[in-house]
Amino acid sequence: MLISAPYTRAAALRTARCTLTFVAVGAVLGGCSGTAALDPMATGSISAHPVAYASEPVPKGVAPEDWVAARKALAEALVDKEAAPSVPWENYPGATRGTVTPLGPTADAGGSGQCREFLMSFVKQSGEEWLQGEACRTKAGWKVDQARLLERS
Repeated sequence: MLISAPYTRAAALRTARCTLTFVAVGAVLGGCSGTAALDPMATGSISAHPVAYASEPVPKGVAPEDWVAARKALAEALVDKEAAPSVPWENYPGATRGTVTPLGPTADAGGSGQCREFLMSFVKQSGEEWLQGEACRTKAGWKVDQARLLERS
């Protein structure tokens, strides 16, 4: 059987359109697969201190980067007024990790408002340290009023 020229031309155009469609879809879907991995190195161009904690001094003996990571965990641990869950934290660049545990329920501290004691651990390759402190609720959130590293006996 002989195929006429107009039919062959129409079939060729359909085939070309299908081929172009598949190529375009492949290019769109595969466009991101060849990108380089993200650079994991921290450059320090962005301040590690959240604005909410900028007014709080870093406790003596604690690295500022460790305090920022532990302070975020403290804010999370203090959400529940009665329960005392330990909240883990980690500072990957500083290779430090630990937990934050509220000690007891939130108590009324008179003029300071609602306050709660906490215990915070700092685990490093060189050993571990413990920090005990008290945080009081303000309009802006929890503010650490007292914090000190515990000495080994």
